[in-house]
Amino acid sequence: MEELPSKARAVMGIYGAATTLAQTSIAFFGFNREDFIVILVALFIASTVGSYVYIVLFFRHYRYYICDNMIVIKKGALFKRRHLIYVDKISTITIHESFVHRWFKLCTIYFHVQGSVVRLSFVPVDKSDELKKILDSRH
Repeated sequence: MEELPSKARAVMGIYGAATTLAQTSIAFFGFNREDFIVILVALFIASTVGSYVYIVLFFRHYRYYICDNMIVIKKGALFKRRHLIYVDKISTITIHESFVHRWFKLCTIYFHVQGSVVRLSFVPVDKSDELKKILDSRH
């Protein structure tokens, strides 16, 4: 007898767990099958809308700007964070572009500052070159 591939076993395990969970919750809460499906669809829609709202809030509050001698990065959807990077403390600037970044013409800039690294994500490539020139001139 031939053994099932590991992916097939994993899918069967997930299906079995989901079926057991559905049957247990139907029996425990007294739902019928149609009510359970409606609840699952409602949870899916709520999580999708919640994720969308979080992403919109995150990108709405994601800002950076350059002052006289520092870079200020503000980010956070629910909890706000602010990074202050002094230009004279930056030892290295690394620009990273993955396949997805290149597809959208974006990049991630890493500022290496005395034992820590601060990341500035979702920067357009032309802005990153401009930012690097400005920082090199001030450095």
